[in-house]
Amino acid sequence: MRILINSLIVMCLILSSCSSDPYTFRVPVDPTAANLSKPANNSQCLEVEKVKFEWNKSENTESYTVTIINLLSNEVTTQNSSTNTLEVTLPKGQPYSWQITSKNSGSSKIAKSELWKFYLSGEAQFNHAPFPAEIISPKNDSKVNTGSIKLSWTVSDVDSGDTHKFDIKLDKVDGTTLISTDQSATEKNEDLSAGTYFWRVIAKDDKGNHSDSGIYKFIVK
Repeated sequence: MRILINSLIVMCLILSSCSSDPYTFRVPVDPTAANLSKPANNSQCLEVEKVKFEWNKSENTESYTVTIINLLSNEVTTQNSSTNTLEVTLPKGQPYSWQITSKNSGSSKIAKSELWKFYLSGEAQFNHAPFPAEIISPKNDSKVNTGSIKLSWTVSDVDSGDTHKFDIKLDKVDGTTLISTDQSATEKNEDLSAGTYFWRVIAKDDKGNHSDSGIYKFIVK
């Protein structure tokens, strides 16, 4: 009987020791997405040497990666920050998008913020070109079935009072064949046979400014 009691005591001590182990496995805590603050979405930054990016601190986050894309050249700039602000020198007179990625070394997951756009001016301008059209469908390198294909896109502009028209170019070579000009709608249906297609959208405002979405590709099967 005494041997049984002693065994139970030893077992309890072992279990107690394990439960208080400071290295007990802990579930990783995933970071949350940051909320962007400045530059404001679809806004204009005037004549600055460095663009100051600001965002609200996200939970369970140790570091942030700021990703900035020149919407004309598609050049990507990435910089890391341990705080919720960062200053970056960028070429002026260009439209950009930016996004924050939140990270935590204790988790394999990341969290991405919304994607915002801004225009970095040189000297103050009366009017700006619209941001390059954002393709909705077909997405780049996507596959669709033959028949009526809906081409669709969206556009935004620093100048809220501007109106827009669009030229659409589509072919099987390099996306330079004009299939529609000065249309107001942000979509167009085309009957397409099987093959690989290249297309682009030229966005034009009523002040004579324009921007090019760049070439997108999709496959009709």
